[in-house]
Amino acid sequence: MSLRARHICFFFDYGALSFYSLGSAIVYSFYAFPDKWLNSSFHQWYIPIAVANTVICTILACYSRLPESPKFGKFLRILAFAYPYLFDNIPLFYRVFLCTGEGCTDNDTNILHYKHIALAFLTGFLFATHLPERLAPGSFDYIGHSHQLFHVCGILGTHFQMLAVEQDMVTRRPWLTVNSIPVLSANSMGPAVLCVVLNLIIILLFSLPLLSGPVCKESKHGKDKEKVATKGCSCY
Repeated sequence: MSLRARHICFFFDYGALSFYSLGSAIVYSFYAFPDKWLNSSFHQWYIPIAVANTVICTILACYSRLPESPKFGKFLRILAFAYPYLFDNIPLFYRVFLCTGEGCTDNDTNILHYKHIALAFLTGFLFATHLPERLAPGSFDYIGHSHQLFHVCGILGTHFQMLAVEQDMVTRRPWLTVNSIPVLSANSMGPAVLCVVLNLIIILLFSLPLLSGPVCKESKHGKDKEKVATKGCSCY
């Protein structure tokens, strides 16, 4: 695969991840907000801000593939996905860690939220630290590599997140139907479609300079990638 094609595939990957962050924000807005925050100013602006975050996330993540410094690019990618996650989970963090007294929505679902949060932070830790392979190079090339563990933890975290949202939806639906913002196309499908359109535009803008440049391919053994890519090529 050419480096140009690889970059563009990653652009779509980043767009999909930012769309996932918006999906999390939408379901949290309807089912996971603590009772005392319902219909607040933050609740009303929560989804519009989440849409803006998807744009920021996709731009930063796509741009992270362009800098010549791999460490700076990695920092940008971590920032691009950590920021939307932390924002999306503000109501959840408050609900399960900080809220006390009435209106805190302290129910049996919280244990599932704890599991999701723990796995989410473990996923980020593995992505950022490259453990355990950095402690024993060559020992985890096939089994136990941080990228493998990263995906396993991410899948498990998403599993518990879905279970938690489904349980919140079932147990809180009667009360939320009366007291919370109603589920409408304008605050569910509308933001989702807008996110897809904006992400596709961003991906196109980052892909056009690569499509107009020469094709660059990695060497057979993955070595000297930078040397191959920089010979008159703008795709690295």
